[in-house]
Amino acid sequence: MYDLIGLIGVVAYLAAYFGVQLMGWSPESQRYFALNVLGPACILVSLVHSFNLASFVTQCTWLLVTFFGWWRAWRRRPARAMAALQSAGRR
Repeated sequence: MYDLIGLIGVVAYLAAYFGVQLMGWSPESQRYFALNVLGPACILVSLVHSFNLASFVTQCTWLLVTFFGWWRAWRRRPARAMAALQSAGRR
């Protein structure tokens, strides 16, 4: 069961990467963030069964970077919306 959960995490990572690289997803899209949270979360669950320190550190770091990126994108969103409104008003 833990291996299956870990594999779901791997699929989530690969889907996020595939989406950005080949499908044109924005790295700031909600689905990209969701997949990048699901991936390490599932792998961390799988590590409960068979712990590996290097993998644990990697997954925790990935989660922190993902949440920081989400927070940064969330902070910039109002500024982009305001710039778009101002740009539309000039036309």
